[in-house]
Amino acid sequence: MSAAPPGRSRGTVRRVLTGRVGRTTLTVGVVVAVFAGVLPRIADYSAAWDLVRHLSAAEVTGVAVVALVNLFSYAPLWMAAMPGLTLGRAVMSDQASTAVSNTVPVGFAFGVGTNAAMYSSFGFDAAEITRAVTLTGVWNTLAKLATPAVALAGVALVGDVDARLGSAALLGSTVLLLGVLALVLVLTHARAATVLAGAAERGAGRVARAVHRRPPSGWVARTDRFRADSLDLVRHRWVHLTAAAVASHAALFLVLLVCLRAVGGRGADVSWVVVLAVFSLTRLVILVPVTPGALGVAELSYVAGLTAVGVDPAGAAAAVLLFRFLTWFLPIPTGVVTWLLWRRGVGRVDRAAPVRPGS
Repeated sequence: MSAAPPGRSRGTVRRVLTGRVGRTTLTVGVVVAVFAGVLPRIADYSAAWDLVRHLSAAEVTGVAVVALVNLFSYAPLWMAAMPGLTLGRAVMSDQASTAVSNTVPVGFAFGVGTNAAMYSSFGFDAAEITRAVTLTGVWNTLAKLATPAVALAGVALVGDVDARLGSAALLGSTVLLLGVLALVLVLTHARAATVLAGAAERGAGRVARAVHRRPPSGWVARTDRFRADSLDLVRHRWVHLTAAAVASHAALFLVLLVCLRAVGGRGADVSWVVVLAVFSLTRLVILVPVTPGALGVAELSYVAGLTAVGVDPAGAAAAVLLFRFLTWFLPIPTGVVTWLLWRRGVGRVDRAAPVRPGS
């Protein structure tokens, strides 16, 4: 029997490594390495659990309240990007897509698909959904990039600026300015939009060919459609989009801060701007998630960052694990519930009835 050609063998190996099996293996490997290998060397799980177990009723209530606020905090951004969307439908779609993103390898893509399917059933057309997905993604990313600069300014007011934070803040601020400039050019100048889209397509094509994937196409046309569809909405709703994105990130940060204050321990009273610095650095680290919901990577980054600024390792681990339980795990069961409700027809519109969502 003749051996398989080298090209075919390499292609098979590449498909295995980048396919579902490879992604699942990577996820399991990262999670096991972090939770069974690295974190136990930093903090004692039993000591961390003791801190959580001894939370008072008032502390549990406070943590629960901010976690509940955070659970619904992303829905207003969808509402700002999609006129006519009601809060109930925004929450349903956001929870369901978050549950998918937090559990499935490359979950972001499946999460977007969940959003698209649900919004379509709510009566929105493909152009409205594409515009909303793009705008929420852009504003969410801009908020992530802006946070290190805010943290740097705050830390500079309370003490010395760590060199690593300064570098991250400078990088985030630079990318933020470039992103804002690119967005403004795309929305206001047709020629600039064409040039930027063409350059991005060529760059992505080179990367795709390097990994033997099909290069993308049609980015210029899609960018032109996005510009035409989005210009008026952004012009009238950029304040709402910005406020909603900032509020969503603030709510997430507040959960981390309240968890840290509640579990206590040495160093848990570190200034909130220092905690914001750790938060912002981790948000940059997980900008491109390696695992679903950045599971493992985020925990390690948060714990390492908090211990680096003087928080006791047990307190850091307790706060981070509680924080991640509330922000990574909690949306999974709530998302399953909202998905099941949607499957039973909740929120769907009658296609035969000429009624717009939100009416």
